[in-house]
Amino acid sequence: IIHGYGDGGFRISGNRFSGAVFITPRHTKLWSPATPEKLTASAILDVVPEETPPLLLLGVGDAPLSPLQTLADDLKQQGIALELMSTAAACRTWNVLISEGRNAAAALYAVA
Repeated sequence: IIHGYGDGGFRISGNRFSGAVFITPRHTKLWSPATPEKLTASAILDVVPEETPPLLLLGVGDAPLSPLQTLADDLKQQGIALELMSTAAACRTWNVLISEGRNAAAALYAVA
């Protein structure tokens, strides 16, 4: 569960993480993503620690300005649906998905 975000990081399951994070139901790790516009499917697949989840929430800071269609298409070819949103919305959505026992991942850019 994400308990808080902001100040350049996250509070997840009682731990503080500074910077961007990649989360699955069983793992949370720091990652150093490219800017959202330069993010690639392979950069995301490289940080997936286990079986690829069918859904990826991508929280890009403020509300996304572009749909990142190439990234969405590339992930779809790997069997992953991309949901692009602000980091705040992605954190809230993650908590709902986890409470429902859904298999998903979240890639979250830190916000100030």
